[in-house]
Amino acid sequence: MSFLNPGALLIAAPSMLDPNFMHTVAMIGHHDGEGAQGLVINRRHEQGTTLAGLEIQEGGPVGLGQHQLLHASEALAHCSTPVVDGLWMAREPESILEALDSGTLSHRDVRLFEGYSGWGAGQLEVELAEDVWLVGNPAPQLVLGDLSGLAIWREALRLLGPDAARLAHLPPDISWN
Repeated sequence: MSFLNPGALLIAAPSMLDPNFMHTVAMIGHHDGEGAQGLVINRRHEQGTTLAGLEIQEGGPVGLGQHQLLHASEALAHCSTPVVDGLWMAREPESILEALDSGTLSHRDVRLFEGYSGWGAGQLEVELAEDVWLVGNPAPQLVLGDLSGLAIWREALRLLGPDAARLAHLPPDISWN
């Protein structure tokens, strides 16, 4: 059995109707025999909540109230866990917040998430076999870039190639046409 590497993208297929994941892109943090965990990277928090000047994004429906910080500062890699080249998960969020306050780290290089996406043992493998998710290569530019929401989902599909890019304009249910 092969597991997805950290940073891999899970791109919701157009047929995904689960409101937690419809038109989402999730970045895998870890995936092993015990399950998988990741962060939805393209959904803003419903209340538009901010913390330390950062807009909070919804990382997923699990662990609400818990926050994770992703950043692109090599200078702060010592207090973080690498996710993929150029992107780290803060183990010590206080260090990241201090760097933001002091101006040594730009808000453009940090994303704050509330909650995460989780799958139990074998659950993600079943969803992948059912074509609920398309798998893409890591793309830190989608996490830290200027795109947001549905535009990230469409760009992630485009990065998969022309056949997948065409999926971006299909309705989830043909009756919606």
